[in-house]
Amino acid sequence: MHLRLDRMIVIVLLLLPLPAAAAQHTAFVLTLDFQNGSLGTIDLASRAVTSDVTTTYSDARVRWAGGLLYVVNRFGQDNIQVIDPAQNFATIKQFSVGNGSNPQDICVVSPTKAYVTRLASPRLLIVNPSTGDSVGGVSLAGLADADGLPEMDRMMRVGSRLFIAVERLAGFMPTDSSLIAVVDVNADTLVDADPAVPGAQGILLPGTNPITTFSYDAASGRLLIGCVGSYNVADGGIAWIDPNTLTSPGYAITETQLGGDVLDVVWSTPARSFAIVSVLFNTSLVAWRSEPSQLLSTIFAPGGFSLADAALNDRGELYVCDNDAFGTPGVFVFSAATGAALAGPLVTSLPPIEVAFDEALDPASTPVPERELGSGGPGLALSVAWPQPSRDGVHARLTLGRAATVGVQVLDLAGRRVRALPAARLTAGLHTIAWDGRDAGGTRVAPGVYVLAVRAGSDVAMHRVVMVR
Repeated sequence: MHLRLDRMIVIVLLLLPLPAAAAQHTAFVLTLDFQNGSLGTIDLASRAVTSDVTTTYSDARVRWAGGLLYVVNRFGQDNIQVIDPAQNFATIKQFSVGNGSNPQDICVVSPTKAYVTRLASPRLLIVNPSTGDSVGGVSLAGLADADGLPEMDRMMRVGSRLFIAVERLAGFMPTDSSLIAVVDVNADTLVDADPAVPGAQGILLPGTNPITTFSYDAASGRLLIGCVGSYNVADGGIAWIDPNTLTSPGYAITETQLGGDVLDVVWSTPARSFAIVSVLFNTSLVAWRSEPSQLLSTIFAPGGFSLADAALNDRGELYVCDNDAFGTPGVFVFSAATGAALAGPLVTSLPPIEVAFDEALDPASTPVPERELGSGGPGLALSVAWPQPSRDGVHARLTLGRAATVGVQVLDLAGRRVRALPAARLTAGLHTIAWDGRDAGGTRVAPGVYVLAVRAGSDVAMHRVVMVR
């Protein structure tokens, strides 16, 4: 059985690209004044700004995937605009997603498959982004509130599952609860997060009105999203979401601790991450920690409801969009390590609203599906190992649906066993497994890619591990 498992791993690995270091060069900045819209660029090395490389709608969001920019033109336009930076930012495709549907986000799975959330529809749309054709959908009507609409918004994919913020609003105010819908991107079906309740259930959030983008903590394999609740009321926070157990363990930090409404979340480390918060509609960029939950400092507070978006690049720099109409709007750059101001304002022709980088830094959006070799089974779930790349070993979170004898092997790319950890009988629930980066003889392994393979009964889960000197 071990030989068959090893051969299967080798075959799968040969089909997957090796992980590459992030190499971001450009920030794409969506700028608009709600009458006009355009896209600009910032060179990350020189911080040179090029404004108005192409036009967009005046109410939009931008996503990067596979070398292309996808602009979600929202209320009043209801279409997706596909822009190719390699063709002088030409719009190579623009297609409707339904009149009056008010699209909010797009998640591109492949050149021929993408998902589109629509605020005014209960149906998650599936499109072919290369042709613009609608190729299906997934009904989220069962997660709607009394108005029949789930109010689906932001999305993030982790492996074969798509996580969707379901706001559940009435007159743009939150109702009794908000959820995370989970969709299997292979079967295009809604995943039931609570089998004990009839019907396909979503993940119940600890707060309402999840308006921010998702963030991903690679160390724990968990997602985060900001729940603002009602504005100017300390009733929300930044919620954890566990993709393995399909639960929300609660808040990483509350709005009371942050000191205001949470409008954006940027995860970096448990010791230092970031958020845009608002107090009486005056926004500021703050640093916070999750262990223990604590507000660390205010990094940037220009005044007014002016900070629209923040994003972290692979150089450890925070790019922050300040659209202050009464001052000097532009993009400001800060050190994520120290909070020191590095540049700004980097002035764009219109006020900046959103920033995206040209290589996916978030490991949940693209690299995680590449690393995921097996999801386990009904009784087993395995998180991506951390830290990666590693010099001294890795840990991974193991979730068992039932008690089982668990065996752990480390294999090389040829399928040879490098190390077999002692088997152990474990109870149902959450466990942590560890490999010290050494072979069976106690010698540190050579740099390269290895496979962490875990067996619990008949269930097997596998993930790649990158070791360096």
